Amino acid sequence: MSDNSDPRSVEGAEIVTEHDTRSRRIVRHARENGGTTTRRDLVAKTDLTASELGERLQTLEDGGYVDQISDGDHELVVLTFRGEHLAGGYR
Repeated sequence: MSDNSDPRSVEGAEIVTEHDTRSRRIVRHARENGGTTTRRDLVAKTDLTASELGERLQTLEDGGYVDQISDGDHELVVLTFRGEHLAGGYR
């Protein structure tokens, strides 16, 4: 028997709603760029400070809306299926 559950726990994570304009701005920008963007681009395009963006990205990742992938020098932000739904559609 295999366990196909998501290893991330969203218990206690802040729920992102359609009314959260800052988070929606992030996922919309990622969706407009094929579902993947960089932290640097998000700072430039969303008018969020780097600190505020970091907090929002962590909330989005904890909720299963994005995955953050880093190689040390670059950090990609990739929408998940749930993030696509929050952005207003699917690719």
